[in-house]
Amino acid sequence: MDVNAEKLLYTLYAEKSAKKPQMNAAAQSIGLAGEALGRAVNSLYAAGLVSGVTVKFGEEDDNPVAFSTDNIILTRRGAGHVEKALNLDEDSSAIQRLKAVVAKAAAPGWEGVRAIAEKALQEYYQPS
Repeated sequence: MDVNAEKLLYTLYAEKSAKKPQMNAAAQSIGLAGEALGRAVNSLYAAGLVSGVTVKFGEEDDNPVAFSTDNIILTRRGAGHVEKALNLDEDSSAIQRLKAVVAKAAAPGWEGVRAIAEKALQEYYQPS
């Protein structure tokens, strides 16, 4: 899997575990844009790991393919893929899931993913 697609997948997983998930905002906030975001979204969509993606093909050769992530969601298959990679089981709490994403995102270049996971994790430690 492409590293940008992997980052997007983990970002969506972390956001899904937040108290108030905002999937589209998370997808937009990891620093991917244009062609890089399009390739990542296409890779995840083609693998069945996300849904809610709108693809618009240009009418002419000079009009690029456009992806809309306004309604992007992580599928069960996508969540299962991340959980398997992080050695999580279905009984893991949201806090355990977010801590696992933070640990995964400690690698260089994953700062955006880590920031989203840490923010979601902090929501659980703040009084309501």
